[in-house]
Amino acid sequence: MRQLKSVLVIFILFILPGYLKAGEYPVSAIPKSMLTHANAVIRKEEQVVEIRSLNKVTVRDHYVITILNEAGEQFAYWQDYYSKMRSIDHIDGNLYDALGNKIRSLKKSEIQDEPMASQVSMVMDRRIKYHNFNHKEFPYTVEYDAEVTNDETMFLPDWSPLPGRSISVEKSSFTLVADPDYEIRTRAYNLPKPPVVTINGKAKTMVWEINAQTAIAKEFAAPPLHELAPYISFGASDFKLDDFKGSMRTWQDFGRFISKLNEGLGELPEPIIERVNQIVAGAKTDEEKVNRLYAFLQQNTHYISISLGIGGWRPFPASYVASKGYGDCKALSNYMVALLKVAGIKAYYVLINGGAYQRDIPVDFPASNFNHAICAVPLVNDTIWLECTSQTTPPGYMGSFTGNRHALLITEEGGKLVSTPTYDKRQNIQNCELSGTVDGAGTLNLKAKNFYQAQCSDQLQMRIHAQSREEQLIYLKKNLDIPHYDVVNFDYQETVGRVPSITENLIISAPNYAQVTGKRLFIMPNILNRWDTRLVADTARLYPVELSEEKVEKDSVVLTIPEGYITESLPKPLDIQTPFGQYKSSCSVQGDKLYFSRSLALNKGKFAAADYNNLLNFYEQVFKADRAKAVLVKIE
Repeated sequence: MRQLKSVLVIFILFILPGYLKAGEYPVSAIPKSMLTHANAVIRKEEQVVEIRSLNKVTVRDHYVITILNEAGEQFAYWQDYYSKMRSIDHIDGNLYDALGNKIRSLKKSEIQDEPMASQVSMVMDRRIKYHNFNHKEFPYTVEYDAEVTNDETMFLPDWSPLPGRSISVEKSSFTLVADPDYEIRTRAYNLPKPPVVTINGKAKTMVWEINAQTAIAKEFAAPPLHELAPYISFGASDFKLDDFKGSMRTWQDFGRFISKLNEGLGELPEPIIERVNQIVAGAKTDEEKVNRLYAFLQQNTHYISISLGIGGWRPFPASYVASKGYGDCKALSNYMVALLKVAGIKAYYVLINGGAYQRDIPVDFPASNFNHAICAVPLVNDTIWLECTSQTTPPGYMGSFTGNRHALLITEEGGKLVSTPTYDKRQNIQNCELSGTVDGAGTLNLKAKNFYQAQCSDQLQMRIHAQSREEQLIYLKKNLDIPHYDVVNFDYQETVGRVPSITENLIISAPNYAQVTGKRLFIMPNILNRWDTRLVADTARLYPVELSEEKVEKDSVVLTIPEGYITESLPKPLDIQTPFGQYKSSCSVQGDKLYFSRSLALNKGKFAAADYNNLLNFYEQVFKADRAKAVLVKIE
């Protein structure tokens, strides 16, 4: 009934607008071009950022959004956080029906106020306020007006008039007000025109505006939103964070600020100094000393986020970690640097943007684009990178969380942009060797030896260290791509190193794996590692294709087939060479053995929108080849 009423409302609005009395924001006034690919429409938004001083920035935001359907509800709420350095000064809101008539206004008692949730946070002074009208009669419109004050200038708000895909914008403006002498650095993407700049007395005003911005469609492997839609990143020149002043004009300048922020936080208590000397005694190389001290860190500390005041950027002292046995990424990395200093090894505190396959920072635009800290130890021939928040990551390995990107090394001279280790097809390897038997009833008994290296081992490494053996068994019994099976036994052997690997051994019994139909036996020779991505054809693809995964898989299967069967048909050999990757497979029967081999290489890269259907064709060929069956016939 609710859906029917929504359909009727939309029909009336667009077919019979002259017969209805419209309010301030009628849905019928939305241009039809704004509805293409859209689940919501920003009717208007006015953002004003006023830099009043180095430690006072006021942000005012007034916006009106029409929610067209249930998928657009993600844009229907307001939320923001506050802390000792950030206050929410004002929030108002209104709800309108499809005709644009106001239904009701926000009540202060409806605003939720809760601690900012974190499963690994011990202390945090940030709280969050949020509100949602939770209206379910589509379409409807929400309006919010909020004002926030930041007591720092290290983080200036970006302007992203399209907050996501599938939302269009009728009109949006961003106004920046500052002293005429204050330098504002900008990095703009996809803006139709430059800002309008005016200077009036002691205020310089810059206004950016967009109109009639259609929604960005959701497409597989599309570039990030800021590469497709209007977006501006703002960077401070001189800034202040609490009592600390700094500059962000260059990476070196920003590094000097971080160095000043960390100054005096590396002192260790005498018992820890003595312990360090005991640990490194007898070590023959600096690398051995690093490995020993990193093991000490992993065995005696654990990660807990602590964010108080400027604690989001300033580490707690090394002495704090030594006494408590815990810290956040900054505190643990600073502690590791201090431990190595006692051992006579120079190490550096490093800022990085962490996240699996995270996109790299703009290297020519210095800004505080970091959310994580690690440690780097330059040795004579190489640098050892240390992830200090992990109790299980091998020394020197960055993986998908911090590998393949730039980071900021904090040196005595300031910040230096460096690259973390790169993991590509030479390191990201998955090899599977399977052997087993299939009987006349279709039961498969299988032994599997699966080898995972570098980023191919990341998820498995986390799982085997986080789960008990019972939990690992439950996972295996639920997540293998076999209809009915039992895991008879399993084990893991982990090889640590700068390019770590894990060997997984499985013994599996699968009744009815092979299908028996009359005299025929149907066997799918690719048992454990099948490609599962299928795409939808799109002749009107809008955006380029970005592929981020890069790896090589190799599979070999040897199955003993039941006596008395001969080959009727086998999967055809396949050899596909494309810019996106390569695939090769073959299957044969020799005596009572069925042999299957498969290799898949995935390439990282950016491809034209016109290449999308070629990618679809590649994926589809791999999908089908991975599921092709051998057909055996029983001899009379």
